[in-house]
Amino acid sequence: MVEYLALFDPIMNEHLRKASNKDIHVYYLGKNIQNELISVLAKAVQEKILAYINSAKYYSIILDCTPDVSHVEQMTIIVRIVKLITDERKCEIKEYFLGFVPLSDTTGAGLTEKILDQLNEMSLSLENLRGQGYDNGSNTKGKHSGVQKRILDINPRAFFVPCSSHTLNLVVNDAAKCCLAATSFFNLVEKIYVYFSASTHRWEVLLRHVPSLTLKPLSDTRWESRIDALRPLRYQLADVHDALVDIYENHTLIGASGNQIRIEAQSIAKKIADFKFVASLVVWYNILFEINLTSKVLQSQESNLNTVTNALLKTKTFFESCRSDLGLEKMLVEAKEISEEMNIEASFASETKPVRLRKKKRQLSYEAEDEPICDAKDQFKINFYFAVLDTAVNSVDERFNQLKNISHVFGFLYNVHEMQNKNSKVVLEHCIKLEESLSDGNSKDVDATELCSELQAIARRVPNNTAPQDVLNYICANELLDSVPNLVTAIRVLLTLPVSVASGERSFSKLKLIKTYI
Repeated sequence: MVEYLALFDPIMNEHLRKASNKDIHVYYLGKNIQNELISVLAKAVQEKILAYINSAKYYSIILDCTPDVSHVEQMTIIVRIVKLITDERKCEIKEYFLGFVPLSDTTGAGLTEKILDQLNEMSLSLENLRGQGYDNGSNTKGKHSGVQKRILDINPRAFFVPCSSHTLNLVVNDAAKCCLAATSFFNLVEKIYVYFSASTHRWEVLLRHVPSLTLKPLSDTRWESRIDALRPLRYQLADVHDALVDIYENHTLIGASGNQIRIEAQSIAKKIADFKFVASLVVWYNILFEINLTSKVLQSQESNLNTVTNALLKTKTFFESCRSDLGLEKMLVEAKEISEEMNIEASFASETKPVRLRKKKRQLSYEAEDEPICDAKDQFKINFYFAVLDTAVNSVDERFNQLKNISHVFGFLYNVHEMQNKNSKVVLEHCIKLEESLSDGNSKDVDATELCSELQAIARRVPNNTAPQDVLNYICANELLDSVPNLVTAIRVLLTLPVSVASGERSFSKLKLIKTYI
């Protein structure tokens, strides 16, 4: 590149001539000066970003950690702001990547100290921090000694918003490990993939029977993506079964290893040609399909508190609707269609006999003795179906409680137009609650009384179902920033709050590209 520039620049051309003739010994073309130039450019970019953040005043931080290829724990720092573009009379939600920071102490105290040092180094005031976005690690979300609690102790207005995508992932994790039947089901699904992928010959046999969707492995971390592993089985279970039977009936496989391969194929084929497995497959596919749709919404860059809350409510409603005898019967109808295609009996009759319950000492005389569940269908319904759905519903309620609390404070701003139809006293109550949440001692971001008046005035001027960002754009377009300062502040703080740490995950994807592949 330097030689190319020298063709058009006489000073650079003279410099290269002297370097080639060894008239000078300092070339400024080595790796050290290159790294220094990159650092200078990076610093210039960072200073520009920090200028945007300071002009926006309120900001949120999105942090995530992962070890890199050199086994050094790296923390990504991303800042989210609402940028007011006065020249264009509009606002934009921006998330800026500020760098990776190596960590030596990943405890709550160590992370907090590193975060505070970084904010101080970048001259970002902790008082203006309004949101914290982390994953669901105990060192970050801990109620007593996590990062969010330590920062809240310093700045009570720095709302902690747990990553909705990570939290939904843990909901599926809880449901998948709630009972022995659920755990054994996924073990068998993984076993099917491992068996075929362990040999190119077996994979060729699979492709002959399964022309479209191929088997995929289970993800250990992204549980909602397990839908990709179940989809081929859900729609091509009969073909996969035929592939296993084909391998078992292949008499050219001889010797100890050949017999072992055939026996494994027979064993797996027998396990998947069971109505209980088919029914479990349909149940899990329907659950993960719903979870996967919600997960896509949560990871969208346009997602906000309102869309996330509504998406989770729909998912919870789906679980509750399935948690009935009618919901189970609908799933069993799908399972029977697959069973007919596989020519297997569509009943739980093949279920093993229930184990005799061990007699336990009763603490109270009126306690009834446990009675074993003899009906195979009832065993499936109680020990697997209801157990999975109950765990999922309870996990959604428990894990998203923090998100619901924040939505309860800011939720009224998602339909400003409706405020004109509400009683002034009701609107004022919402505003007072928001003022209390955005107050720290004598300092407060908004005044409830003024906010109430501004809210009702703007409500008469914007159409129904106008999103908060559109309301802010309307205010900017009509140059009303100075007329409704409290409403502008409230909406800016709301839009600053992150609902996902997906930006952090994306930065790690680039880190992997740079440090591993390049």
